[in-house]
Amino acid sequence: MSFEIAEPGWVAIARDDVTGRVSLKRVGFFEVDDEGITPLVKDHDGVFFPPGPETVEVIKTDALHTAKLAWMHKLVGMAERATTSAEFDAVERLADFVMNWEPGHGR
Repeated sequence: MSFEIAEPGWVAIARDDVTGRVSLKRVGFFEVDDEGITPLVKDHDGVFFPPGPETVEVIKTDALHTAKLAWMHKLVGMAERATTSAEFDAVERLADFVMNWEPGHGR
């Protein structure tokens, strides 16, 4: 087993299916062993551990796309709880806004 330092930009995105809460954790290391590669994130005590089962994505990207991905995962949870066409339409409009937003627009 070995450990590799993660390059800047690696994040683990998690979504709680019950509450819809989305969280981001920076990946600090990758554990490499015979079974594969496991990302490691830091808890509030500074201990590195594999992200939990609620992790939906581990990706390397920039801050803007990380934020967009997090919002899109939040919207997935909202769509799963939507029951009316108005709610689905609202989620669709928000998704369109998130995906097309760029810094400096809308000011």
